Amino acid sequence: MGEAERPGGPRWKPSEEEVRAAEEAHPGFGLRLVSIIPFGLIGAFSVIAVVAWFAVVILGQGTDRGTLWAWASGRPAGEVITQVALAVALGLIPVALLVLCTWATMRGFDTEPALYFWLFTEVTFAALALALVLGRVEYPESMRSVALSGREWWFALAIVGFGMTTAHLRAARDRKALARGD
Repeated sequence: MGEAERPGGPRWKPSEEEVRAAEEAHPGFGLRLVSIIPFGLIGAFSVIAVVAWFAVVILGQGTDRGTLWAWASGRPAGEVITQVALAVALGLIPVALLVLCTWATMRGFDTEPALYFWLFTEVTFAALALALVLGRVEYPESMRSVALSGREWWFALAIVGFGMTTAHLRAARDRKALARGD
């Protein structure tokens, strides 16, 4: 094939099959796009949590103890080591959640069927919804202490419910795709 006959070359013409493939609608794009919204929202909240962790725990903003290193100076080594380990562990939680949400977003936007991923996602969001409802009914003080009361609770429940619904739709779509052999 000469330079002029390559795709985009001056004498190149697409085949009938290429024309049909280009005109064909790609089913599921909207569902793929909508299904990654919960992961994006949770990832955004994770970024906020990382920044807040750094500002409050490391830099001491909003506290009377000052920076972590100022607090640590003059204290016994055992106490400093345990508190620094706790501070690092608290910082790793939102970082791990951010990495997981980034991976789930990439996996969720993929066109290949991922039935087990979506079933696991659906069960995870259902467990989160159950935890939110149980927390509101059985432990209202604890929910208020983590700022999940009133509108914030409803917003969290809506995100979790939306995630569970879209995961269910994706799982159903993947079941059909796998049954067809796509």
